[in-house]
Amino acid sequence: MLDEKTTGPEQQAAPQTAQKRSLRSLWAQLQCVHLLRRHRFRRKTQRRMNNVRQKMRATPLVQAVGEFLYALGFAAEYAAVRAGRNVAHAALWAAGCCKKFAHDLAVTAFPGAVQMFKDLFGPIVLFFKGIAALLVHAHRIHKEQGLGAALKASARFFTSGIRRNLKLLPRMAMYILPLCALALYVTVFESVVHRPYALAVQVNGQTVGYVANEATFNLAREDVQERINYAGTDKTEWTIEPTYTISTAHQVMDENQMANAILRSASDEISEGTALYLDGELTAVCADGTSLQSYINGLLAPYEDEENANVTVGFNRAVDLEQGIYFNESFQDLTDIENTLSGVQQAEKIYKVQAGDTLWAIAQKNDLTFKELCALNTNFKGAPLTETSNIQEGDELIVTKEEAMLEVRITKIEVKQEEIPYTTETTNSNELTKGTTKVTQEGENGLRNVTLQNVYDTNGTLLEQTVLSTEIIKEAVPKKVTVGTKKVTSSTKYITGSGKFIWPVPNYKYCSRWYSSGHKGVDICAAAGTPIYATASGTVAKAGYNKAGAGTGYGYSVVVNHGGGYTSVYAHCLSLAVHAGQSVKQGQLIGYVGSTGRSSGNHCHFEIRLNGSYVPPQNVFPGKR
Repeated sequence: MLDEKTTGPEQQAAPQTAQKRSLRSLWAQLQCVHLLRRHRFRRKTQRRMNNVRQKMRATPLVQAVGEFLYALGFAAEYAAVRAGRNVAHAALWAAGCCKKFAHDLAVTAFPGAVQMFKDLFGPIVLFFKGIAALLVHAHRIHKEQGLGAALKASARFFTSGIRRNLKLLPRMAMYILPLCALALYVTVFESVVHRPYALAVQVNGQTVGYVANEATFNLAREDVQERINYAGTDKTEWTIEPTYTISTAHQVMDENQMANAILRSASDEISEGTALYLDGELTAVCADGTSLQSYINGLLAPYEDEENANVTVGFNRAVDLEQGIYFNESFQDLTDIENTLSGVQQAEKIYKVQAGDTLWAIAQKNDLTFKELCALNTNFKGAPLTETSNIQEGDELIVTKEEAMLEVRITKIEVKQEEIPYTTETTNSNELTKGTTKVTQEGENGLRNVTLQNVYDTNGTLLEQTVLSTEIIKEAVPKKVTVGTKKVTSSTKYITGSGKFIWPVPNYKYCSRWYSSGHKGVDICAAAGTPIYATASGTVAKAGYNKAGAGTGYGYSVVVNHGGGYTSVYAHCLSLAVHAGQSVKQGQLIGYVGSTGRSSGNHCHFEIRLNGSYVPPQNVFPGKR
């Protein structure tokens, strides 16, 4: 902005010249002040030197030298100041020449550029010059008349300057508006060029999302195929036929996001659900997995005992629930699933006979009795299956059995206290006739705690029993018997029970089944856990479960070699008290009565063999019938 009283170029130059003169006068004043300060410092120093100063003042030579040096210094300082001023003037002159040269060059080379810059930046330059002049004017008024007058004068000065230079704004706008239009054009162009274009994917006429390319959708489709569970249907693949259109999108999906979008769009064909597996086989698919889980938990809840760690509850079959995506056609109502689980099923299977199989072993492998196996195979090789049927490797047998779909099983860890029957130690004596015995010490039963793992059904019926451990509380006192060995004349073919062999289960004489063509021993009925004793002294040839050498359906069994070609067999034991290679004496504990293997009740299956041939036990023990 310009001063209000400025009317022409000549009048504007006059204040500037006066201002320069004022600045020179101020500089001279500052120089004089500096000289006076130095002069006072010298006089002060001279006053402190007292006698030296007086002597030097009294000496004309010193005074002359001092005045000479003072004059020399003053002259040198003045010369330096004038040299500095000359250098400054020269620099200003050189800058002015360069400015004029650049101006002339620009006018010559770009005749319109100079005017353009003047028109474009002239108002800005005038604005800042005006502000500077405003500050100077306000400072002067404030110094002379006070702050209020300075503010009023500044306001008048500012408004008048704007009013006089409003004509410059249109010329400035002629350049600013094209620049703004150019900036707008560049912005729009960049926005269009960098806009994200994508492929809009439609499945079944519905837009499911946007992808960068078809490869992304193909990966998403493969992911969907892997996530779909085809259980319960005859389908092997879900067909997805997409269509593509070019479109703009704010967000492009990756393959995982696109896969989720495809599944959401196909809710009329596939849905999330829960599959129920029993023993690894798909049983049903339910849309409400939470309700299905609650139903299954509700079957177990009445029998659970959280306070008793020895009681666990489960099912007769392995139950698995698997979350997944299934076809809607495979879903079933929860009510139908409950009805299925509460019913029974026919576990119809075909068993192919393998090398070494027997009918008894096949029945045991498939949880059947021998009679049930025969009843299922009434047309085996054109005739009903019997114990005399000849089976060969590769033959097929029906092993169907009706069983509950899902039953609760209660497993309990129980401790049972039972007596340990005393053993009988025999001593041979030639003084007594063979078959004659004499008790020298009465036996006394011991006591033990047996830890059992019992499996019950919901009716409390014992289904399975396993001995976990035993703890002896009181040792049994053996009974000592002297057995006569004196030979007597006998016409019997076999050594009788009154001679070499003793009854293996004392105090239990009842036999549910005797020796026959299809049964090579006797079944001695006794309670579970009843002790079994060696019928005669010998060595344990085999001991173990099922394939211990006593038949594939014998469960826990023992074979004792007595020498002379005689062996005895004890089958279906609950547990064993001896091991293979162990020497046993007549009457020594070898096991406990049970119902393991192919058995319909607790008993001891007892056999006597001579040179591999079966000996009817009723001939060895004629009184046992």
